[in-house]
Parts: sequence; C-alpha cells; structure tokens
Amino acid sequence: MAIKIKISDQTSIPKYEQLANEIIRHIRAGRLALGDKLPSIHEVTYNYDISRDTVVMAYKVLKERGIISAKHGKGFYVSSTTFSGKLKIFLLFDVMNGYKEVLYRSLVDSLGPDYQVDIYFHYYNIKVFEQLIANNLGKYGFYVVMPHFNEDVSEAVNLIPRDKLLIIDKDILSAESDYAAVYQDFENDVYDALKEAGPYLKKYSNLKFISNHNFQFIPDGMERGFNNFCREHKVKHKVFNDIDSSVPSKGDAFLVVSDHDLIELIKISLKKKWELGKDIGIVSYDDTPLKEILSGGISVISTDFRKMGETASGMIKNRTFIRKANPYIFIQRNSL
Repeated sequence: MAIKIKISDQTSIPKYEQLANEIIRHIRAGRLALGDKLPSIHEVTYNYDISRDTVVMAYKVLKERGIISAKHGKGFYVSSTTFSGKLKIFLLFDVMNGYKEVLYRSLVDSLGPDYQVDIYFHYYNIKVFEQLIANNLGKYGFYVVMPHFNEDVSEAVNLIPRDKLLIIDKDILSAESDYAAVYQDFENDVYDALKEAGPYLKKYSNLKFISNHNFQFIPDGMERGFNNFCREHKVKHKVFNDIDSSVPSKGDAFLVVSDHDLIELIKISLKKKWELGKDIGIVSYDDTPLKEILSGGISVISTDFRKMGETASGMIKNRTFIRKANPYIFIQRNSL
C-alpha cells in the first residue's frame, strides 16, 4: 500500500523519530492494516531524501515497540494495530529517595508520552542487580542502569546491547566503552566543591568525612576527592565509618552522605547546644527540598539531578552514545 510520509527539517525531532511517528499515524488512520508491507528502506531513502541509517533506525524503533516485524528477504510488515506506540524503557535504580525522585521525574517528563518507563530496584544487592538485568534482556527497547556498587559489575552490564544501554549517575570504567552514560565525577566534584567551600571551612580545626556504608552507597571516588583536597590544602582531616567513632567536638566540620548521619549530627548539636555554622559545620551530599529549610538550611554538594534526567532523555531519544559528566553544585547555607 502506498503511503505518504511527511518529514520536516523545521523541527528538533530527529528524522528517524518523525518517520516512526508517520508509520504509527498511518496505522492508526487505517491506511496500514495488519500484515501490510511497509515501503522498503531503499524506497523511503530514495523517495524522501532520507539517509539509509535514519530509515534503519526508525524501523528498528518500530520493531522494538512490537509494531512491525521483519521477514527475512521479504521486508517489513505491520505486526500489530493495537499498541500504545510507546518505547518501553527498563530503569534500574538502587533505591528511591528524595533526590532520586527528582531524577526519575525529570527523566519521565523529558521523555514525554511516547515512552513507557518501568522502574526496578536492586537495593545494593549485586545478585539482584544481575538477575534483574538477565531476566529482562530482550523485553525492552532501552535499558537505563544505575550501577551503585564499588565492585565491578561490567559483566552483567555487558549483556545489554550497546545501542540500548545508558549508564546513569555512576560510570563503569571497566565496561566496554561504546555506550551512553551521564554520571557524577565523584572524585573531582568533591574536590572542586570543597575548594569552593574553602573560605567557610577555614574557621574549623578539623574536617571529618562520615563514610557510612550501612545506610547509603558511597563511591570510592568521594573519599579520594576528600583526601586529595585536604592533603593539598593542608587541612587536618580523617575519614570515619560512623558518627560515634568521629567523636564530634566543637570546631569540627563534617562532610556527611547519608541523611541518617545528618540527622544524628543535628541531634547531637541540639543536645549540646552547639550552633550550626559556628560551633560545628556540616556539608551534606545531595540536595533535597528539606535541606533548604532544615536547621535554617544545610550546605550541600550535589549534582543537578534535574539536568541529569534531561540529558539522559536526550541521549535516549537521539541515540547519542557518549559519556558525559553531569554538573555539580555547591550551595552555601546556614550549617557551614
């Protein structure tokens, strides 16, 4: 059946996505029925001055959505007329919390209504992480994976086809390199943010990093960035596993990652009648709306999770296979 395809240069929508949407439009309008043959890749390329790669990508997307199927040596055919028209995305997080919700909402909103995002959680369990990936291979058109482990998980990640994979929040340097990633550069972000905070840290005699792995994943890069900053700027410092072992005292400044440790420090300060930003200082990792008002405002080092979601969405839509560090921010508030 002959159909007319409309492709525009006056839009930011990629041409492969426009072509896929045109096929969907004709199916919904009844101009393409179940079992009808689609124009060949050559025909579309010749008739509409579109590159072969663009047509291949569009047909691939339609196949992933279950809308068309290929018959070897015969071409592409409509395989479903009752469909949502949405590309299904497998999203694997560690846990859901305040800032992960910002990331999730940003990703979903930026993708728009043509994408269906199914979210899973591994809860820092490598076996669960590996099983979730293995059990869902071939079921989704794209895989967005948050590998929050200091151990090497590249073997499990490498099972996912490169052209369907996006690593988010933490990169996997040992994995094959030709995949999309938008991630935090934890080592350099911590170093640079502490450098920005330097003028506020000068009034404290010690800088203590609470690296408590019982409540939250803490990348090794954070500790390296902390130690590098302190050594290079001759700051008295130490890394502790928990609040108790750090023996909080007047004149201490703290870098804390988990909200549990943040609350413990605030409780200790209230009990001892210490004033935040004067008697002790606190810098928390990852911003949330609550930290803007808690105890008059908690200073934070944070990546821009809204920006991360927007960047991830763009990579998925445009099939951009690059690795990109997400920008960090340091926000000075009352606690430092």
